[in-house]
Amino acid sequence: MIQSVARASRILLSVARSTNGLTASEVATSFGLPLPTAYHLLTTLEHEQLLSKEPGKRYVLGAGAADIANAPGLRARVERRHRQALAQLADTTQETAYLTGWFRGEIRILATVEGSQAVRVVGLEVGQTGDVHARANAKVLLAFADHEQRSRILDSYEFTRFTPVTVRDRAALEAQMAEIRRTGIFYDRGEFQEDVRSVSAPIRRNGHVAAALAVTSPAGRYERTEPALVSALLSAVAFAEH
Repeated sequence: MIQSVARASRILLSVARSTNGLTASEVATSFGLPLPTAYHLLTTLEHEQLLSKEPGKRYVLGAGAADIANAPGLRARVERRHRQALAQLADTTQETAYLTGWFRGEIRILATVEGSQAVRVVGLEVGQTGDVHARANAKVLLAFADHEQRSRILDSYEFTRFTPVTVRDRAALEAQMAEIRRTGIFYDRGEFQEDVRSVSAPIRRNGHVAAALAVTSPAGRYERTEPALVSALLSAVAFAEH
């Protein structure tokens, strides 16, 4: 271990996790460093463009950090056919459609397309990996995962309650997953956001579930259009699989 590299790495991560950046004094206090040492480390990171010094002497992430965040190696590859199916689903329903898959052992939103009358759900963005107990497409992937994959995610998992109908424990989630395996589809009746509904189905490849498609809609509109949404979803899945 090279101590200075370890310190610089920890400082970079601390700045990345902060809301408005950090001052040298805050860094020195947080890491138990003399103020001159904190300045030297921050100045070095700034020189390498990993940090940028803003007015008020606050350090925030720099252009080099953005290059790391946007590196191709950190993005999951989305199959062309899957992306086309996603666009088809959004175009047909005019609602927001999501494609979710496994990436580096996590269930991640890989892509999303907004339809012309779509509603945007806060917290459902490309790259999202958490809250798998409350997201329709995440439950679909979990349902068809092997025992080891499910255990790695669900052992010691905390079930955050987002709405009154959010599944609250593993037994209830296991029951939902059994139903998904039986029917091949999952209907979210407002588990992640109370006034939003969603329906999701798996995309299979060579007998295995490779991804999941989902479409969301405001609760009131969903009640009127559910059959059409389900039909469009299953049509998009069929397109993706062939």
